[in-house]
Amino acid sequence: MRQSAGTWRFPVACIPAAALLLSGCGLFSSGDETTPTPTPTSTMPVSACGAGDSVTPPDIRDFTANGTPVDTFTQPLVVPYNGLEGGTEDRPSVLRLEVITSTSGTPVTFRATGAQLVESLVDDPSATGEITVFSAPGPERCVAAVYLFSTKTGPATVSAIGLNELKTEFRVTTVREAARDISLRMSTGTINAGESVEALVDVTDVFGNPVENASVDVSLPPKGTARFPAGTSTFTVLTDTKGRASIQVQTSVDKGTSFTVTAKGDLASCLPFENQYACLADRPVPGFAEASGPQKVKVAVTKPTVTIESPASGSALSTGEMFDIVGATTGVKEGATARLFLGDSPLGASMIKADGSFEFRDVTAQTSGSGDIGYVVIVADLKPSPLDITVKAFTITSFKRVNTGLKFRVAAGAWKAGTIIELTRDGAAVSKIEVTDPGKDVYLFAPEATGFYQVQVSTPRGIVYGLEVQPVLS
Repeated sequence: MRQSAGTWRFPVACIPAAALLLSGCGLFSSGDETTPTPTPTSTMPVSACGAGDSVTPPDIRDFTANGTPVDTFTQPLVVPYNGLEGGTEDRPSVLRLEVITSTSGTPVTFRATGAQLVESLVDDPSATGEITVFSAPGPERCVAAVYLFSTKTGPATVSAIGLNELKTEFRVTTVREAARDISLRMSTGTINAGESVEALVDVTDVFGNPVENASVDVSLPPKGTARFPAGTSTFTVLTDTKGRASIQVQTSVDKGTSFTVTAKGDLASCLPFENQYACLADRPVPGFAEASGPQKVKVAVTKPTVTIESPASGSALSTGEMFDIVGATTGVKEGATARLFLGDSPLGASMIKADGSFEFRDVTAQTSGSGDIGYVVIVADLKPSPLDITVKAFTITSFKRVNTGLKFRVAAGAWKAGTIIELTRDGAAVSKIEVTDPGKDVYLFAPEATGFYQVQVSTPRGIVYGLEVQPVLS
């Protein structure tokens, strides 16, 4: 059903209306709204007005809608979701507009903006924004009448034009029972696990008007990664004045790679005065498109991962050595916190960058007693990511007196071949040695003298001192 320029054709079905009587199929009669059937007599009744001609318009007065003066008519006109005859007395889908004319057989033009006009409600009437009809005589009054309906919500302005012009405005609405089509979209199609996404629902009637207070059941897989705020997998939303509703969907940090959101009309049926979510094509009247039915949207979930890129897996460091930790993440929101621990002791924090990376600069290598480094990185609420490295002690382990003086045994840590290890007394260098066999102990000699001895290595980041100071007393 779509409106075309100038003409709108609306199939009419014979559906009884609660408070509007039908004459045949589609004609309204109520009280004095139609010309009474004259009683048989040998002479024609006297007309309430004189005969005019088909060219000269009459004077017009007493503009009414369904027999009520338009100035006091307050009922909304409802879009005809069940056909032109599918309305009720308080929610009519069509109005009979009438003016009293000063002459009969004379032209009166009705003009509508935001609505359509038909001359009668029989068969397959053609609707348009402007109709000229000829006034009909009667014993009590001469009238010109048309029928008005609208498929678009909002104001509808109607003018009746004879020698003078009468004008009025009607309010056009749609109703909850007209809810027919659902559209569902997500605020984004891909999210990181643990984040939330918004499900957005729009409900319209058969003519595309937004439907307020329409109920829609939104559901998620019962055993999946996503849940609604209350922790449930189903939720019913009601649309606002714009026919829209939304609900947040929260995902778990450790489940699934995708989930599907389904939205369907609540209590769907296709009966008069009930909602229209499940209407087939040509229901409830010919010409109506098939209802949209349930809608589904799939959302991809990026499961979070944390990768330690540096130091490389299996790396060995010496105690006191400075090093950097560089990592990468996927499925983690920018700005999340990455924390560094040595065992249970916090050492620092870093923020996840836009590209998912993080880093800790100038970390001092330390042992944790058993030789296992015990460094871990915890990103957001994810499981800890341990660093696969070892830290070897760099320190004087013992000394003894020999003929040449003092002999110090040194654990060389993880220093590479070619590294120069110096022995100091009270901070001043007294001897040095080059590492030739990494990981093996080395021996340094010095003249015997009282003082405090220590080993050190000069690096681009500064001097790295051995763990322990060895005192030599006289």
